[in-house]
Amino acid sequence: MDNNRLLDKLGHSQKLVGFFFNSGATVSLEVLGQLGFDFAVIDAEHCPYDFKQIEDFIRAAECRGLVPIVRTVDCSRNYILKTLDLGAMGLFLPFIKTADEVRQAVRYAKYPPVGERGLGHGHKVAYGRDPIVLTGRAEDYLEWANTNTLVIPQCETVEAAQNIEEILAVEGVAGIFIGPYDLSISMGMPCQFDNPTFKDTVERVRAACVKAGKFVLTMGMTPEDAKRKFDQGFSGVLATDTFFLTKAAQSYIDAINQLRS
Repeated sequence: MDNNRLLDKLGHSQKLVGFFFNSGATVSLEVLGQLGFDFAVIDAEHCPYDFKQIEDFIRAAECRGLVPIVRTVDCSRNYILKTLDLGAMGLFLPFIKTADEVRQAVRYAKYPPVGERGLGHGHKVAYGRDPIVLTGRAEDYLEWANTNTLVIPQCETVEAAQNIEEILAVEGVAGIFIGPYDLSISMGMPCQFDNPTFKDTVERVRAACVKAGKFVLTMGMTPEDAKRKFDQGFSGVLATDTFFLTKAAQSYIDAINQLRS
């Protein structure tokens, strides 16, 4: 079993670049995987994906070298267990407010002794045929899975920002994703990303992650925005596959319209 490549990159102080997968087209995963992106976040929170689709998306991501992460619909045991059994290497946990919510999600996502996840004969153990299970060394797999399965709460509410130190202190939390859109809305300043209060809040959360030894991700929709985030000390950035499509198509049609004018 291969280790989570995101951990390897972070261990070598490399910045991460990923994208939210919103289009529902597996060809998008394959194309972007070939271009050098590190990971894809399959966005089940905002998109109508069922478990069968998520399974197919995870396979498409893996075949092109993308680390597959799923933004979950919720933090229930059923959803977390099935998503990880399908092969997700990490979870974005939406609408988190308290450390207790995160602690419960970690309990569902991690095997003992960290959590109480049940062992299913799924993708990561070759549907029960992996030698690590057949030879009675399941504890080796459990340890590997606990290390390589990333639990990433989203900081997108006022409450999460206020409780960020307690959330980061939960055993099993790998890092934080700061969702600027919903966080700004929760703060009563929708998309006012230059508002000093918003900027101070984001910086406090980012600094808390660094102090706790955790990585911190956020949006970086353009190369210029990504550079700013890297310069500010973020570990990685994301855009969306639909944004890439829109920008490329808009650039093309604008150029064509110039020729036709």
